[in-house]
Amino acid sequence: MGQLLRINFENQDHSFRILNKEAITRETQIIDLLLDGQPLTIIKEGKFWVAEKPMQGITADLVSAVAKNIALRFRI
Repeated sequence: MGQLLRINFENQDHSFRILNKEAITRETQIIDLLLDGQPLTIIKEGKFWVAEKPMQGITADLVSAVAKNIALRFRI
């Protein structure tokens, strides 16, 4: 994908880049990101997206907000 995307969460600007080679669709279960310069993998668990492993400075709420941003952008 490669396009730099931005989100404002809790009065802080965050930038992320989707690293998946394949297109994001409703069937996508794993999304690789570069969030604020840190690699992050989010996985779909039921209806929710969660970080594959916890990382310092990246909260579950931030992951949820980024996933919601992606879902709205790609209509998934």
